[in-house]
Amino acid sequence: MSRYNLLEESWIEVVTNRGEQKEVSLLDLFRHAEEYRCLAGEMETQNFAMLRFLLAIVQTVFSRYDSEGEPYPFLETDSQMRQIEEVDEDDADDYADALEATWDRLWQAGHFPEIVCQYLETWRDHFYLYDDKYPFFQVTEQELKAYLPEKKPTKMAGRNFNRLISESGNKTALFSPIAGTGKKGNKDQMTAAEMARWLLMLQGYIGLSDKVSLVGKDQKPSKGWLFDLGSLYLEGDNLYETLLLNEIPVSQVQKNEIRMQSPCWEMSGKDNIERLIQGVPIRNLAQLYTNWSRAIYVDPEQDENDTEIEIVKLPAIAHEDNFLEPMTVWHFNETGVHKEHYTPKKHRPDQAMWRSFGLITMRTSDEKHQRRPEILSHLDRIQKKMGSRQIAIHAVGMQDDGNATSWVPVDEVTDTLNVNDFVVSDTSDAGWIIRINDAVDMTKQVAAVYRGFLLDIARIRNQDIKKEGRVFADSGTEDFYQALNEPFRNWLARLQPEDSKDDKISEWYKILKRIAEDQVQMVIRRATPRDYIGIEDKDNGHMFNIVTAYQKLKGRITRKLG
Repeated sequence: MSRYNLLEESWIEVVTNRGEQKEVSLLDLFRHAEEYRCLAGEMETQNFAMLRFLLAIVQTVFSRYDSEGEPYPFLETDSQMRQIEEVDEDDADDYADALEATWDRLWQAGHFPEIVCQYLETWRDHFYLYDDKYPFFQVTEQELKAYLPEKKPTKMAGRNFNRLISESGNKTALFSPIAGTGKKGNKDQMTAAEMARWLLMLQGYIGLSDKVSLVGKDQKPSKGWLFDLGSLYLEGDNLYETLLLNEIPVSQVQKNEIRMQSPCWEMSGKDNIERLIQGVPIRNLAQLYTNWSRAIYVDPEQDENDTEIEIVKLPAIAHEDNFLEPMTVWHFNETGVHKEHYTPKKHRPDQAMWRSFGLITMRTSDEKHQRRPEILSHLDRIQKKMGSRQIAIHAVGMQDDGNATSWVPVDEVTDTLNVNDFVVSDTSDAGWIIRINDAVDMTKQVAAVYRGFLLDIARIRNQDIKKEGRVFADSGTEDFYQALNEPFRNWLARLQPEDSKDDKISEWYKILKRIAEDQVQMVIRRATPRDYIGIEDKDNGHMFNIVTAYQKLKGRITRKLG
């Protein structure tokens, strides 16, 4: 039985350019992408998973067809619009030029050509949410039983993978936005549209709490590829621009060997599972964006009032130096199991995005162990086509419960930086990126000086520096950073390529110095008599109190900022 085709059913949440929220079908989205402001699902992590799914379609279609809907002369396609074989090495450079030229013409056009919808119509039978042959992002019952002839998959009720609830089988979610009691309450109720959205998110962010597995002896189970990313994406003025800003026609990792795109719907459930079980490397973006973390079975006859799915763990894809992934921050590991390798760096919930400005924007340098996310390198190539304009760089991540046996998703991490595209692409030795990163480093140094002042106050109060004194200093330092967040974002957003770099950096240092003084004065206003009485400084025999600690702080900040 085939029902609920995602091409024609309204299931993707968007906000229109007029500010209205609505659900649209897949065909509607690609026919009117320029009329929608952004995706508007239940969570930002869900929106990111949806964005990757949509990008897989764009990557696939325009790797085979140009902006006029004509196939590239370097390849052949079959009756299902699939590329038949890899492009010949001798044609790689010309093919790469053609792919980039297609991107340029698409940007100028401002809307998607009909070839995208023609492709989707060709694969219509593979976009049924409920189906016994080609279920969307799922396996059939027969495929699952072939792998588990004697075991039963883990069952997940709607309340378990609806991340607005995230209720386990053992503990009731007290503050659920959906009411319901008993084992089968209406917390498990889920419309087909909701099911499709949560299904995409589940494949990207799931954790390890389920038990049944197809993971081999020398393999690791997948938490969901997106779970481990410090994800980044670029946002334009509408959804069409956002899709193009994040569509990478030529991956720099594979510039000399551009691989065929192979999204999951062009393969059977068995093929998707076999690739992971056999450890076949992922070599194209469409496959990466539609990678499965679980073999999922949904009964096509399922009642929406009693949502339940069956899942089986699949092997994780390689994390070390997997630079095909363009939408993450990278961390070079100097110790540990990944020593001397890069791995994705997750966003920290307690740290604003601008504090990692260097990791996000500095150009790749093996000597400095720096890896620039490719989505930013893509922006370097296209910014001349777009002209000077503001770009929003979004950070999205999933926080876990800290339990290495389950890694349950508990909350999402989101942040945004708005910056001029010419500024963020100026990676020259004397360019904006170097100067801004220097300003961020100086800001961190001033924060460290402020933390030293707080430790001095803790010492004056006879607090244990390794215990309550450290807690006091850490908490105060985070308050200091919180006070810096909005001013830094505003300063960064106002930068223009023609501005004097020296003047603008000086402007930030004046703001920084003022905020530091404001934070210090807040501490002084709350000072106790003991803070003024002080303690004896054993190093020089003088009394050390909040006044002398303040003078020490002012001297250190003046030496840094003038």
